[in-house]
Amino acid sequence: MVKIRLQRLGNKGRPFYRVVVTKSEAGRNSAFVENIGIYNPISQPKEIRIDEERALHWLRNGAVPTETAAYLMNKLGILPKFIEERPSQKQKYKFLDKRTAAISKKTAVEAAPAAE
Repeated sequence: MVKIRLQRLGNKGRPFYRVVVTKSEAGRNSAFVENIGIYNPISQPKEIRIDEERALHWLRNGAVPTETAAYLMNKLGILPKFIEERPSQKQKYKFLDKRTAAISKKTAVEAAPAAE
């Protein structure tokens, strides 16, 4: 099986990730099939770049994203396009609705004290 997941790079305390397509049995930092993007959580604002065309290609061919990779692709609008093409896949990504709601609720709570 092929997965879309993050490959950690960077120094201790300064993570930087590649979004890669790899075999599910391969280790975190082992060889990958294709590099389709990057994620830099340190920069402000957080930098997320994923090649939409290649990500959709791999999703159509059966690649399964990890939860974090799916969240990043959802944030960029890649996963909704895939689900629009294949509505039967919507059930597989239900967890994204809960995660997005929890994050928006958390940011609303943090913004409320600042407004006072």
